[in-house]
Amino acid sequence: MFDPSSRYRDVPVATYVDDQGRARPWVNLRIPPATGPTTGYLVRAHDRLDMLAARAYGDAGAWWHIADANPATAADGPAAMLDSPGSRIDLPQPVSAEVLP
Repeated sequence: MFDPSSRYRDVPVATYVDDQGRARPWVNLRIPPATGPTTGYLVRAHDRLDMLAARAYGDAGAWWHIADANPATAADGPAAMLDSPGSRIDLPQPVSAEVLP
């Protein structure tokens, strides 16, 4: 159902049968996994999660790995974690040397 690179790839899909007998698939709640080692990153003005993920991992679609590693700052929405230049976030390793100061 999901692409192998999707954060939902391992989430079980359940089926609900509505009152008219139609089967409706739905995805269970995804609990973010514990992240391994991280590298600190100082947020810069105009940073974007997709661009940061592209520099760090070579894949703009991997932004959700950064959000998973920063649950407290991502609570207001993943993009909000980059709203404060100079604040520190964690990037799951391995990280490309290109993003490190």
